[in-house]
Amino acid sequence: MERKRTTPLQDTRVSPHGCSADLRARILGNAPYFRGLPEPAVAAVNRLFRSVDYPSGATLYHEGAPAEALFLVAHGRVKLLRHSTSGHEVVLDLLAQGDPFGGLSVLGRRRYPQSAVAQTDCCVLMITTADFRHLLHTYPEVAVSALDGVARDLEAAHDIIRSLSTLPVEARIAKVLLDLADRLGETDSAGTLIQSPLSQQDLAAMVASTAETVSRTISSLRRRGFVETGRQWIRVSDRAGLEQLAEGSDSD
Repeated sequence: MERKRTTPLQDTRVSPHGCSADLRARILGNAPYFRGLPEPAVAAVNRLFRSVDYPSGATLYHEGAPAEALFLVAHGRVKLLRHSTSGHEVVLDLLAQGDPFGGLSVLGRRRYPQSAVAQTDCCVLMITTADFRHLLHTYPEVAVSALDGVARDLEAAHDIIRSLSTLPVEARIAKVLLDLADRLGETDSAGTLIQSPLSQQDLAAMVASTAETVSRTISSLRRRGFVETGRQWIRVSDRAGLEQLAEGSDSD
């Protein structure tokens, strides 16, 4: 009898209560745009959002479609991607609980700059342009936070461009793994497990390389003790070593 494959990743399937009232309030209260608002204001914000469940693989919106909603991940994982001129999928980011995404015309986005796809079963919170505009007028601090968010997004985009144009593939992979470990990781005595299904094709798309090159590089990192891997999962075992590699230095 064939042995059942096991994985250290947590089960991310959404329960019937995945977007409960308590979870909604907690997600919105900690969201970058609304952090610091008093509890009554968060309750008012909550009433303007609606929750939507998506199965794994479902498309939330397509690149180039009118930007009509802002989203927050409440449960599960979402990936942002674009398609190259040759039709290949380019993964831009993996999102987890509390991460905002999407776009609104009031934030300078007429159209969605990328597609969003449910990487796992997920529950997201969404607000329309009209309702978000109402929030901006009602709570000026939300407008300031929104502008700060736009500035952070631009800085992150510039950092990605610099990395892709100047760093070797191994360094780019190290940077992406460190970022994912920081945002999606769960640390234990063995290191930091990235709590998201991550195929070598996904990783290749994120570092603008090929699956074959990423496979060879990950194998090298594993042999040298930097990472531990399995079927669609990666654990960072030697963070200091990866940090050195991410700067383009050889840690051997």
